[in-house]
Amino acid sequence: MQPYPTLDDLVNQIGELRPIGAVATRILQLTESERFSAHELATVISADQALTAKMLRLSNSAYYGFPRRITTVRDAVVLLGFRAVRSATLASCVIDAVPGSTNIPYKAFWHFSVTVAMLADVLSRAHRVHQDETFTAGIVHNIGRLALDQQVPQALQDAALLAKRHRVSLHEAQRELLGFDDAELGGALALHWNFPEELAGAVGQHAMKLDELPDPGSTAAFVVRARMFARAYGFSDGVEEPAPGAPERAWSLPPLSMTLKRAGGANGVQARVRAFMEHTVAA
Repeated sequence: MQPYPTLDDLVNQIGELRPIGAVATRILQLTESERFSAHELATVISADQALTAKMLRLSNSAYYGFPRRITTVRDAVVLLGFRAVRSATLASCVIDAVPGSTNIPYKAFWHFSVTVAMLADVLSRAHRVHQDETFTAGIVHNIGRLALDQQVPQALQDAALLAKRHRVSLHEAQRELLGFDDAELGGALALHWNFPEELAGAVGQHAMKLDELPDPGSTAAFVVRARMFARAYGFSDGVEEPAPGAPERAWSLPPLSMTLKRAGGANGVQARVRAFMEHTVAA
């Protein structure tokens, strides 16, 4: 008898427990439409008082550093931009909706995800593609790991032990033990929740190697490269160990090096991560 559920079983079990609420779902639907407006986005966010308050705190924080005080969601959308508010709102909704875990350190997990999100955003800016998806993809890329831990915590613990014993990656151990890994689970759930295809692909493919990816210029590739950079600098999601070493050479060459420099370098990115976390992740 198989000791763990199959991938399909888990998707069916978890699928009913949507990780993001009606507001985030509506924002995804809205931005998939060819016609939308700042007013429509502001109206959707304003329907949730708690989310509105959080977005106004974030909009007036050091994360954006905007000189003028922002007093309404519509002001935030107009002054900061549709894309910035959409990304921050979706990230906040996901963080709020997915509960913490006794096995995964909650703040470390989200700190890593936000770091990956901001580094992926640097990549998209440098290459001027996928700028509507990369930040959100970085935030949600690891959601399958939380889902697996919440639904079958023993499987995650057993995979971690197997990885340590055989000196392989956690994803390799999961595939050996379960027949799938948490990245595949996250991607399947993202499709089940009607995430855009590019976003779901980034979630499902984030455990692949760069040379294995179908498209080296995809959102998924940006997330993989951002994860590599973050782990090389010693960051961890609280489950996998960091992988200290030299970052990918492209980070030290134009145009990526210039875009990273404009973001304040690795230290500047971390300062923005802390500012974002302060206003989106509960203590």
